[in-house]
Amino acid sequence: MNDREATLRRWLAEHRGILVRITRAYATSPGDEDDLMQEILIALWQSLPSFRGASKVSTWIYQVALHVSLSRRRAHRRRPESIPLDRVAEPSRDGEAEAHGRMRWTAVLAALRRLAPVDRALLVLALEGASQQDIADVLGISANAAGVKLHRARRRLAEILEA
Repeated sequence: MNDREATLRRWLAEHRGILVRITRAYATSPGDEDDLMQEILIALWQSLPSFRGASKVSTWIYQVALHVSLSRRRAHRRRPESIPLDRVAEPSRDGEAEAHGRMRWTAVLAALRRLAPVDRALLVLALEGASQQDIADVLGISANAAGVKLHRARRRLAEILEA
C-alpha cells in the first residue's frame, strides 16, 4: 500500500460518518446511495494529490462529497427526487419519546427534501455541528455569507414545518 492509499484509508476511517450522511441525504435509494458513495470515493482519490492542508481534512471531505452530490443531482435532474426517510440516521430514544422523535425527524427530513440543494447542504452541515466558518470553508464563501445563508435556510425550513 502506498502513502496516498494509506492516507485516504486513514481519513475515510476517521470521517466515514460524513460520507454516510451526505450520501443518505442526496441519494434516492439504497442502490443510488452505493453509486453516489463510489463516485465520491473516486473523486476523493483523484483529488487527494491536490490537498495541501490549507483546510481541515473534514472540510475537504465535505467539499468533495457535496460537490459530487450536487453535480450528480444536476446531471440527473430529470429523475424525480425521492429520499426514503428511513435512509437517514434518526435520533435514538426509548418508548413513547422514540416514536415522537421519529415523527418529528420524519417531518424535518420531508421539509429538507423540499429545500434547494444548497440550502439542504447548509442545514446538513449545521446539523453535523459544523461551525459557521467550517460551512463557509466547505462552500467556498465568506463566514458572513454562510451565516446569512444559514439563517435564511433555517427560516425556510421553519416555514415549511409550520405549513
